[in-house]
Amino acid sequence: MAGMWFVFEAEYEIEDRRANWNRPVPETMAWHGPYATEKEADEVALARMWAKIDLYAHKARTVDMTVKG
Repeated sequence: MAGMWFVFEAEYEIEDRRANWNRPVPETMAWHGPYATEKEADEVALARMWAKIDLYAHKARTVDMTVKG
């Protein structure tokens, strides 16, 4: 069975001068993918993080959406 990996990217709300990692800003949310392997998705996530390194409240992470049956 082939894997199905995505990268979720968003900026997050700032509360009390800290990023609230549970509150992504809807206008900044983006999905990238699908990717066949976790390694490929991780490489994209890392590249997206470096592309916005100057934004404190920005995160990109891999998500496994492989259907297991």
